[in-house]
Amino acid sequence: MAMGARPRLAILDRNPHVREFLCREFEANGFAATPLRDAVELAASLSSQAPPEVVVLDPEGFGATGDRTGQLVGRLGEIASRVPLVLHVFPEAEVPAGGWGAAGALVVEKQADSRELERAVRAALNGWGGRLEGA
Repeated sequence: MAMGARPRLAILDRNPHVREFLCREFEANGFAATPLRDAVELAASLSSQAPPEVVVLDPEGFGATGDRTGQLVGRLGEIASRVPLVLHVFPEAEVPAGGWGAAGALVVEKQADSRELERAVRAALNGWGGRLEGA
């Protein structure tokens, strides 16, 4: 990321109100946030000229609740290998060990306050930078 550039963030959530709320919150805190409706938009975003530097993803919006194995696990794992991934889940969600195959993904429970999610996004970005330097 260029000096002074705003970190690019993609937010995929099945609820459009949550997507827009989170984008507003992150924009107000120095991010360039893009709301995404589904896996198709996420794939396009990841393949774009300016892909997100971190993805916040509601596993329910991505279809994770119905299929916790197979193709879904591969898709989440592939995303987590390309970009830092923060899974944004309901408190009662049962997140399987390994976060549906997304090794290294951070998991944050949904709350009315977005501060914990922002801390996780910043930690993911910082951790990813160290990962790249160590490669």
